[in-house]
Amino acid sequence: MEMISNMNGTHYDELIGGTAVPVLTKNVTLKGVTASYKRGTLLALVGGKYEIVDNTASESGADKASVILANDIVLSGADVVTTVYISGQFNREKLIVAQTSDNATAHEEELRAVNIYLTSVK
Repeated sequence: MEMISNMNGTHYDELIGGTAVPVLTKNVTLKGVTASYKRGTLLALVGGKYEIVDNTASESGADKASVILANDIVLSGADVVTTVYISGQFNREKLIVAQTSDNATAHEEELRAVNIYLTSVK
């Protein structure tokens, strides 16, 4: 009898940038929209729920990154509970933002305030 037929192994996607700051996660409610988000997407807390950072939405508070999505997720319009990083050191080049006019470096100060630090793959 064969106990293990296939072992996929692990893959390093370079999102985690180091171990100097402990990586902590938390389950949070992601606002229900119809979209798919990738691991590493910057999220903002708006009205008790998280949504993707939008650097043009300063009135709602969606322009302030506060957590990083830990897993790929597909939303179908309903709110969903998902895991996010609330602390750690991350590679800025691997973080995802919604607008092409935005980048992770623009959110570095607000992320540092919540114990998320950015480093570089290069």
